[in-house]
Amino acid sequence: MARGYRVAPRWCTAGRATGRFGQFGRCGMRQRLVGTLCVVAIAALAPVKALRAQVAGEVRGRVTEEGTGRPVADARIELEGVSTSARTNADGTYLVRSLEPRVYVVRVRALGFIERALDASVQNARVTQLDVTLRPMAPVLERMVVEAQRDSVAPNATTFTRATIEASGQRDLGDLLQTTPGVVVTRSGGPGQPARVSIRGSSSNQVLILLDGVPLNSAISGSADLSAIPLENIERVTVLTGAQSARYGPRAMAGVIEIVTRRSRHERSALVRGGALGEWGVAGTLGTSVPRASGTRSVSLGVDHRSVRGDFSYPVPAVRGGGRADRLNADAATTQVVGSAGLDIGQQQYTVRGTYGNTDRGMAGTIIQPSQSGRQQFSRLSGGLTAQWSPSRWVIASAADVTRERGTYNDPTPPFGQPFADTVTANGLTVTSSATAAWPLMTTSAGIDIRHLELASNNLAANAPSGQTLAGAWFNARAERALGRASRPTRLLSDFALRLDHSSLLTDMAVSPRVMVRAERGVAALSVSYGAGFAPPTIADQFFHEGVQVRANPSLRPERTKHDMEARVSLREVSVGPLRWVAEAAAFRADVDGMILWFPDFRFIWSPNNYDVRRRGWETRSALRIPAAHLEFQGTLDHTDVTYAGGVLTGQIVYRPQVTASLQSSITAGAARADVITRHVGTRRVAPGSTLNALAPYRMTDVRLSTSTTRSGWTFSPMLTVENLFNRDAAMLVDYPFPTRLWSVSLRVRRVSSPTH
Repeated sequence: MARGYRVAPRWCTAGRATGRFGQFGRCGMRQRLVGTLCVVAIAALAPVKALRAQVAGEVRGRVTEEGTGRPVADARIELEGVSTSARTNADGTYLVRSLEPRVYVVRVRALGFIERALDASVQNARVTQLDVTLRPMAPVLERMVVEAQRDSVAPNATTFTRATIEASGQRDLGDLLQTTPGVVVTRSGGPGQPARVSIRGSSSNQVLILLDGVPLNSAISGSADLSAIPLENIERVTVLTGAQSARYGPRAMAGVIEIVTRRSRHERSALVRGGALGEWGVAGTLGTSVPRASGTRSVSLGVDHRSVRGDFSYPVPAVRGGGRADRLNADAATTQVVGSAGLDIGQQQYTVRGTYGNTDRGMAGTIIQPSQSGRQQFSRLSGGLTAQWSPSRWVIASAADVTRERGTYNDPTPPFGQPFADTVTANGLTVTSSATAAWPLMTTSAGIDIRHLELASNNLAANAPSGQTLAGAWFNARAERALGRASRPTRLLSDFALRLDHSSLLTDMAVSPRVMVRAERGVAALSVSYGAGFAPPTIADQFFHEGVQVRANPSLRPERTKHDMEARVSLREVSVGPLRWVAEAAAFRADVDGMILWFPDFRFIWSPNNYDVRRRGWETRSALRIPAAHLEFQGTLDHTDVTYAGGVLTGQIVYRPQVTASLQSSITAGAARADVITRHVGTRRVAPGSTLNALAPYRMTDVRLSTSTTRSGWTFSPMLTVENLFNRDAAMLVDYPFPTRLWSVSLRVRRVSSPTH
């Protein structure tokens, strides 16, 4: 069967995009109504804040250790729905200023203690006293707020909190991660089209993506589509760069992206959004908690639906004939439902959760082989139970999750080859268990992970396996010690992890170690790390159904990074007159033994093989605040060399930009905020070992305007976003153009109430 035109090499299978009416064409009555309502809201609500201004309140208190009453220093204090946070002083005291009067959920985290969440009611122009006691345990830390703050135990981690996610105005996870240091998101077209992630020049299957601890990576291709992960039901996203297999196992060779879904305790919120390309979306969240003598019961439900018509006009590259054309069959619709129920009984916590997601979109093909009839539909249903017991200094946790995934890909009239209707089904069971013990200067953890998959697809060869079992056991130890004078100590932290993994499809057991040492003194910190990681070959690379000019390779070896090294230096916050400056820089080396890459042979038949690759580079990030002027600037600059190690091919691997950068400028005036974000992506090669027809660098600028006001306990937050402000023509991948200027408006309404008694 002539089907090979669909099975392109991994680096160019990012997806399809097109459209019918153009970027400012007809959006329908529904889109016009959404846009009108949101624009009216922006105009009407902004002055209300000035007319009915409320005087900000404060939350202050002291954090101490349960049982001993000793102060807990350097504990992190966060309030849901706001981007500001605080840390406790040496005596355990803290202060959070400039809070709008309402009820907040206050989260308190500290190294070696159980996280606590409490309610604080902030009154108009008053100080709310909130003292907190923490029970010793293993740390489960928030790594950082996106404004260049880092966690001392995981200095290579970037965390987006719920407040940061909402303030970004982005649609999906792919959009959110675009300015993260070391991360490159490859989207094949406009909004709603497939998006893959690369960390430090990796392939997308070398990045493990977890949703509430369960892998989202495809059982067939090994990668995950970030466009199918909307943001409204996400509480927190953490990006860990560098080899993380010592803790997370297979596919964590280049990094990990951890996603935690929302479990709102007592919130009602809704979002409506509309924009160019026929975009519209609605989302809602409802949560409540009921404290009782027998335990606290909580229920949360979140729903998100968005769609885009997707058609747009684009310039045809000169190498493809020049002129302009229209991308058709580029519509996309995504629906997600997330629910959970929890029960807290003293030292025991139980949570039941469920997630349903569905994506339906057109497969527009490339600009030289467009399709007006190709369709892709993917659905995922999962459910799980988590139990945690915290006796004394121990934390014992177990979880079990079941998943069912189904994907269909069909085209009755493809531009090349025969009609096709492919299906992929994967059923999975994941079981994890861990035990953690916290001591005064050390925390130790150990656990096991078991995952079993059952696979079925008519696009795999007859000799393809019908299932796979993965089993891993890990150990982790973290230690902390203070040296020098008590008035100005040097804080030393160390982290050691070791993991053993076995796959039913591989003969050898994988051993993955990782060591990190960090020294902190005052505002400066220095850390070094060494680790190893691996990614097994994907079933698609080994066993896909052979087509025209493509061949599978069942003898592929696992991809391995044996020496992943990083050195990082950072400044937490330096005050120079009216300026507040945060900065960090990291250099890394992470060569890959046997990276799986696609090349054609002398007959121009494409096939995957293992190739050694050199991977090294550096990353910088800086943030500058001028509080008196309400100005803030954030910037990133990354340089990544991903080159062939053999003598036959040289230079950068295809579609790995050597240089990426971003700059964000923000100004606030009362409740109003304006952000200007510019992203730069450097030259990308499109042919292995050659600069012929390389894609030129591109730069895009987005503008975001937002405000917020509170009336009768409800908070209204309208936002206007313009993407690609200067109307640049660009494409991350050849033959998959981006749309030009886009706009969207949204209105978020939220009410946070006190818990039911």
